[in-house]
Amino acid sequence: MLKKKRFWIGLVVTIICLYFVFRGIDFLRLFNIIKSINIYLLLITLAIYIAGYYIRAIRWHYLLKHIKNLKPNELFPYLVMGFMFNNILPARAGEFIRAYVTGIKKEISKSSTFATIIIERVFDGLIMIVYFIIGYMAFHYDYKILSNEQLSFELFGRNFGIKDAVTLFAIAGSIIFFMIFIICFFLINKKEKTVNFFHKIISIFPKKFTELFNKLIDTFIDGFGVLRNAKDMLIVFFFSALAWTMEVFSYYLMAVAMNIKMSFLLVALIMAVANFAIMTPSTSGGVGPFEFFGVGIMLLFSYPKEEATAYIIIIHSMILLPIILLGIIFVFTEGLDFKKLIKAKEDEKNES
Repeated sequence: MLKKKRFWIGLVVTIICLYFVFRGIDFLRLFNIIKSINIYLLLITLAIYIAGYYIRAIRWHYLLKHIKNLKPNELFPYLVMGFMFNNILPARAGEFIRAYVTGIKKEISKSSTFATIIIERVFDGLIMIVYFIIGYMAFHYDYKILSNEQLSFELFGRNFGIKDAVTLFAIAGSIIFFMIFIICFFLINKKEKTVNFFHKIISIFPKKFTELFNKLIDTFIDGFGVLRNAKDMLIVFFFSALAWTMEVFSYYLMAVAMNIKMSFLLVALIMAVANFAIMTPSTSGGVGPFEFFGVGIMLLFSYPKEEATAYIIIIHSMILLPIILLGIIFVFTEGLDFKKLIKAKEDEKNES
């Protein structure tokens, strides 16, 4: 029942967001802008974007090495498969599938592996906060007031501007990621007190859930091992920053390929906000919120709606399609079965 509700909520959010994105748009002009893209620059941009995922595989190597020393080449297919399932299934299901497949194939604890993926997301969130702060300076250096009804939307009887929503999303995202980071840190450095604290909270739940918590907590904390070593933390932070820097550079190159003049500050703001936005409920791949906030920011900076929409559609396609294709290839080369993986994901979620 909960899954159905989540699906319908996500679908409604996606439809509402896309309605505002495409409302009043000139589709012929939109198509012509997309058609005029420089193919050679597009291919270079795609190569840089995909290379960023190999950087993430190197980062994952450092996160996992205290559990088992696996080379980035070994981890890359499972990482891509995880992101592929994130793109085609709701609720970040690919994180569970990546932990499951890696655990089975490499004979390591699935819960510890999943914990390393949580640490990945925490570091990603911290880098997003940094890029949001950098990008927010665009409001001071690039900002032009655009008086247009498309810049605001009504919610609960109140008018909200895109800039207001951007700020709220960034603040909410920052609070969430900092809280998760602090919890992970205390689980490592004050394990007994932190676990006892969670025991008190979890004791109100059914006995089966409490037993599962006791069973998994130690192996789960093992996945946070990187937080014990300052050097390893810095290495993980470096590769996180490098991966996202390559991504923001690919955003910038895509603008060049589409002959759209855009400052680095604005590109950083779009990347940070659009990635924060996909945390909201939606259909697979963050479709809807990504477009709504990406286009909304460009409208704030006086870009024509067709140009803004074309750019964000191409950017989101670059994020989703190559990884889906690569992920499908790796599923078959690794001898895996889609149906079994999705069923395993459901079983893992039900257990946890």
